[in-house]
Amino acid sequence: MVADSKRKALIFGASGGLAAAIADQYLERGSEVRLVTRAARKPQVEAHFADAFAAHKASLHVVNDRYTEYDPTTGIAYDAVYFTQALFNPTPLVQMSDDRIEAEIMTGLTEQIRLTRALLLAHPPGPDDRRDICFTGSTSSYAGFANTTVYCAVKHALVGFVRAMNDEYTHTNTRFWLFSMGSMDTEMGHNVPKQDRVTFLQAPDVAYRIVDTVEHPSNMFEPEVLIRRRTIRRTS
Repeated sequence: MVADSKRKALIFGASGGLAAAIADQYLERGSEVRLVTRAARKPQVEAHFADAFAAHKASLHVVNDRYTEYDPTTGIAYDAVYFTQALFNPTPLVQMSDDRIEAEIMTGLTEQIRLTRALLLAHPPGPDDRRDICFTGSTSSYAGFANTTVYCAVKHALVGFVRAMNDEYTHTNTRFWLFSMGSMDTEMGHNVPKQDRVTFLQAPDVAYRIVDTVEHPSNMFEPEVLIRRRTIRRTS
């Protein structure tokens, strides 16, 4: 299924493997993409999307520290918004500092809720305006795993947020999605301990599934999509 080339995507956390793959999907389908990343990760994004920037098919917005520095009132109303940013570094809870706990919650949950509010306020969707706001979950959205307590709490919270927002906007064509997947072969995924990376999901495959689902022109709506690994192998 091919995305409508008139639809434009806004992607937060653009340096991540999944974010880059989602952007690639939109670019391949003829859509324009706006990428948001932190200053420290700017070189990676510029390198990956050099051709798209040169062709004016993609644009870049850089924030210094917080993604909430992004001001949606200065831009257009994007048709599809993706929140892919998260912090993941498995550590027992008792070894985490207060600052570390706060940073994980801020990046993975608080900023995303605040940005969702800001986007909806800046560009209130009309009753027939199709708007898709997509969040990145994990198998940790539905289960708990040792040494990832705060990460799991954040992902569980996104489930409740997406369900509540869909109820709040039930009489509109604004839809909220949660895409939850198993470990992926990305920089973040490589932090998963004692797992055979050969079994990890490939980001381009996951991105294709996500974009194809969001951009499908039918009335089908699957607000919570869970993509598991068929085979999981542990290492010693």
